[in-house]
Amino acid sequence: MAGSDLRRSNLDLLKASAPDLYEAVAAASPVSSDPIENPGFVARVSIDLPKPDGREPYLTAFIERVIAKVRADDIPFFSEPAFTLSCCLAVLGNPSTDAMFDLITRTRCIYLFIVVDDPARLAGQLDTTDWPAIAEKVRRQGGEIFFVAGGTADDVGGSICSTLASTAPAALDGLALAAFGQEDLAKSLAQTMGQLGFRALATLGTFYDECLMLRNSERNLRLPNAYLYRNDTALKPDMAALVVGSGPSLDQDIGFLQDHQETAVIISCGSALSALLAAGIRPDFHIELENINVMPTLGPAADGHDISDIPLIAPASVDPEAAQHFDRKIFSFRANLCNQPLYNLDQRSQPVLAEPTVVNLAAAFARERNFGEICFFGVDMGTRAVDGGTDHAQGTWHTASDTDYAGATYDIPVPANFGGTSYTSNGLYQALHSLSLLVSKDGSGRHYFNYSDGAAISGAKPLRTAEMRPTAPKRPKAELVAEILGEFAPWEAARLPDPWPGPEMYAVIEQKAEAVRGLLNGITDFSDKSYIPTIGQLFNYGEGHFAAAPPGPESAATILVRGSIGSWMLFMEHFLNRVTSPGDLARVGTCCVEMINFALDDLLADAKDRVGGDGVRNVPEFEDIRLAPDAAFPALPSVPRNAPCPCGSGKRYKQCHGQTALTD
Repeated sequence: MAGSDLRRSNLDLLKASAPDLYEAVAAASPVSSDPIENPGFVARVSIDLPKPDGREPYLTAFIERVIAKVRADDIPFFSEPAFTLSCCLAVLGNPSTDAMFDLITRTRCIYLFIVVDDPARLAGQLDTTDWPAIAEKVRRQGGEIFFVAGGTADDVGGSICSTLASTAPAALDGLALAAFGQEDLAKSLAQTMGQLGFRALATLGTFYDECLMLRNSERNLRLPNAYLYRNDTALKPDMAALVVGSGPSLDQDIGFLQDHQETAVIISCGSALSALLAAGIRPDFHIELENINVMPTLGPAADGHDISDIPLIAPASVDPEAAQHFDRKIFSFRANLCNQPLYNLDQRSQPVLAEPTVVNLAAAFARERNFGEICFFGVDMGTRAVDGGTDHAQGTWHTASDTDYAGATYDIPVPANFGGTSYTSNGLYQALHSLSLLVSKDGSGRHYFNYSDGAAISGAKPLRTAEMRPTAPKRPKAELVAEILGEFAPWEAARLPDPWPGPEMYAVIEQKAEAVRGLLNGITDFSDKSYIPTIGQLFNYGEGHFAAAPPGPESAATILVRGSIGSWMLFMEHFLNRVTSPGDLARVGTCCVEMINFALDDLLADAKDRVGGDGVRNVPEFEDIRLAPDAAFPALPSVPRNAPCPCGSGKRYKQCHGQTALTD
C-alpha cells in the first residue's frame, strides 16, 4: 500500500475507533522514526491471589478446591505469568507491522491496547505501520483494538483498567506489555498496572456485598427525612469548600479550621467528624460511605455530641446503624450496584469519581455543588513514614488508647505534597488515583488546594495554611447550606419495589448460571480465550460502569452475581497463566471448570434463600463469616529449582523462569 493510501486508511481507523485521538493526530506535525522490529522491554501484569475472605466465600472455596486438586496431581506452576498466551496486549513506541503480527500470533490476544503518549509520534507512523491490518488480525481472533491516549502511567493504566473492568475483568491477569521505544514510560506503566490492577477486580463487587447493600438500601430508604442526591446544580457558591479527612496532618491545621470555620463550608469525612467536634468545629455536611462497621469510627462523635442536625451525604447502601444518627439524609447511589436499576434511577443520582473512600465522595460532592474553590485538609492518603508511622489524626477512633485498630501496610512511595516522598497502601493508592483524576481532569476552571502534609494530589496546588487568605463571606454561611439542601428532593418511597420481585430475580440468576455452565463445559481449547469476552457480554459489565443499567429486576439480578462469577473467571485465568506446559493447561482448565460448577451450586442456593423470596433476608453479619486474619491458601506446586525449566530453554529453572525467586 502506498504511503498516502496507508495514511488515509490509518486515519479512517482512528476516526472510527478513537475520534478524540483522531483529531489530535490529524492536527499534529508528524515526528517520524524507523519502525522497530523487536521490543526493548517486555513485562507481564500479575494479580496475586487474594487472602481468604468471608465476604467472598465462593471465591475462597473455588481457590481452595483448585489448589487441593493441583497439589494432589502435583501439577507444577510458575510463580508469575509465563505462558506465551496473553488475553491482553499493551504496546508502546513504534513497532513494525510484522512485529505486531508476530506478537498478536504468539499471545493470541483479544484485547490490544495501543498506547499513544504523543499524537505527533503516532502521526509519524501513519505512513509506515498498517494499523488497519493489525486491527483486522486481532478481530479475526475475536478481539478488538483500543487506542489509549495519555502521557503518564497513571492515565494509561487507569484507562486500560477501566476498559477491562467494563468489558472483561478476567482478562487483566497476565496482560503483556511490550515497548518498542518509550521504555521509561513502559517500565512505569508496568509498575502502575501492578498497583492498579486490583481496581478492575474491586469494581466487580461480591454477591455478599451486593446482598448487604440491598438490605441496607431497603432499610435506609424507609427512614424519615430521606432525600435523593443529584449530581447537577444551578448553584454558584460564593465561598470555599473545605474537605476534611482524618489524616495525621489534620492535627497541625485544626487551629486554622477553628479560627476560620465561618468563612467556608466544612465537609467532614468519616472519622474526621470526631476530631472536628472535639476541637469545637461543627461541619456543615458529613460524609459516610461504608456499608458495614461504620459505628466504631462514628461512635466517638455520636456518643459525645448531638450530631443529628448535621446533614449526612451517603450512598443508600451505607450502614443503617450510622444513618439513623442523622435527621437529614441525602442518599446517593454507587456505580455498579444492583439497587440503581432496581429502583429505576438514572445517573444523576450517582456522584462521579466518588470512590473508594469518603474523601473521594466528599470531593465529588463539593465539585458537583459547583464550589469554585475546594481545599483538602488531612487528606494524607497514607503516612510520611514508611515504617508505619501515625496514619490518623488525634481525636479519632484509630488513635484511642483502647482501640484494636491495626494500620494498613504503607509501602508504595508517592510524591509528597510539599516535596519528598510519602507512602501509601494498595487501597489508598486507588483512592489517590481516583482523586487525582477528579482534580486534574476538571476543566471547569475551579481551583483545588491541598493543605495536607501527605501525598500530592495531581492538579491540586500545595499550600500552607499560613499562605491562605480567607475571604470574608458576603452572607451568612447558613444561607448557602440551606440553598444546597434545597436542591435535593425528598426520596419517593414508591420507587421501592412492591411486591419484592424475588422469584423473577432468582430466575435470571439461574439462567445466567446455566449459561456459564454451558459455555465453560463446552471449552475444548483453553488457549482460545474467546470465552472471556463472551462472559463479559453475558453479564454486561459496562452497564452501571459507563452507563446506567436498564431499569428492572433483570439488571439488578445480573449485577448481584456478576462480580462473584467474574472473580472466579479472573482467578481461573490466574491459574492458567502460570502453568508450565500445554498439557497442563488443559488439565488445569478442566479442573477450574469443575470447581466453578461447584461454586455455582453454592451461589444458587444462597441466592434463592437471600433474594429469591419475598424480600432481602438471611444476609449473615460479617462478624459471623469473617475468617481469621492469618488465614492463607496452601502454596501451589512449583518447579524444583535445579530441574530443567519447563519452557524448553535448556536451562535449569533457577537460571530461567525461576530466577526472580532466587535468594542466592
